Amino acid sequence: MTTMSSINDEFLLCDEVWDVSPVPVPSNSSRRPPFDHDDQTQKLYGNNSVQPITKEDCERSFDTYLRKEMKYMPESGYKNFLESNRFVASCRCKAIQWFIHSQRRFNFYIGTVYNAVNYIDRFICIHQCPGWNHWMMELLSVASLSIAIKFGETGPPSLHEMQEGLEYCFEAKLIQRMELKIMDSLGWELNCVTPHSYVESITWELSSVIKPYVLDRLTSRLNDDLLASSLDEALLMYRPSVIVMSGLRLVLEDFFPSTSQDYLSHITSFIPSDQTQNLQTCYETMHQVLIRSRKFEASSNPSSPDTVLTKEQVTIHERQVDLSFMEGPDKKSKLKRKRGKEDDHGVMIKKHQKSV
Repeated sequence: MTTMSSINDEFLLCDEVWDVSPVPVPSNSSRRPPFDHDDQTQKLYGNNSVQPITKEDCERSFDTYLRKEMKYMPESGYKNFLESNRFVASCRCKAIQWFIHSQRRFNFYIGTVYNAVNYIDRFICIHQCPGWNHWMMELLSVASLSIAIKFGETGPPSLHEMQEGLEYCFEAKLIQRMELKIMDSLGWELNCVTPHSYVESITWELSSVIKPYVLDRLTSRLNDDLLASSLDEALLMYRPSVIVMSGLRLVLEDFFPSTSQDYLSHITSFIPSDQTQNLQTCYETMHQVLIRSRKFEASSNPSSPDTVLTKEQVTIHERQVDLSFMEGPDKKSKLKRKRGKEDDHGVMIKKHQKSV
């Protein structure tokens, strides 16, 4: 992950570097989703109409997420697909960078970013079609973030405003069609469990042994590290609970070098015993991912002007796109494709590129 503190909120041209580190969000003041379908989560979010949460509440909430989390993971072969298709892997990384950039720009709830990442991963895993290109990935990214915003934000930006800085600008009707396609592909399972889902339970559990101002810094650092590690597909094979525990271990070791295991013992008992080995390998993998990320960040010393001109966007209208191209080879052969220039996506993209 790369950073540049001197740039504003606009994207840069070419291969300039972005600031993609998330806005730190203290655990005791982070914004919550306007609604959540999990009663235990509602308790953790501190509804004034319910009794103060207890250790049993925390454990039940954690257990609920554990039972649900595998339903929201991509299939096991997804990591191998990304390793064999570096173009899609690169576009995925760029999409997550854009999600994080948007979170900084619009002050989104951090859970919104995690949901959007989950949507694109599950969708790409389902539709492993060979013809992905940049505008397809941008459309998927915009639609995924738009869906996540509907679940996590009360004052969302307009679709047009949200797309500022992207290479393409999609008509609202096209984005809405893509949203429906995503939701249908995911079986309308959108209230997903991600590593961030566990952060609130972890924060509450540690609040009895860590001072509030230290816990705020620790939680902010944990969120930062989890988002940074999501850029690398190496962690996709692990369950969200294992990922968050691995991230917590790394942060605790940094904050409390000599007593980290004492603090960690308050949490690890929640994790099933059959995940012990995965906890160790995920911890080692995340450690290496974050080391690479920080080395790259430290070695990046871009010189960029204070004011950067933005590239004119290519507008794509609903009538220009046939979304059946995302069905993959098996389903695609069963669909009747539109004919003519608008059906020829290669010609369409060349036409748009020439118009820039």
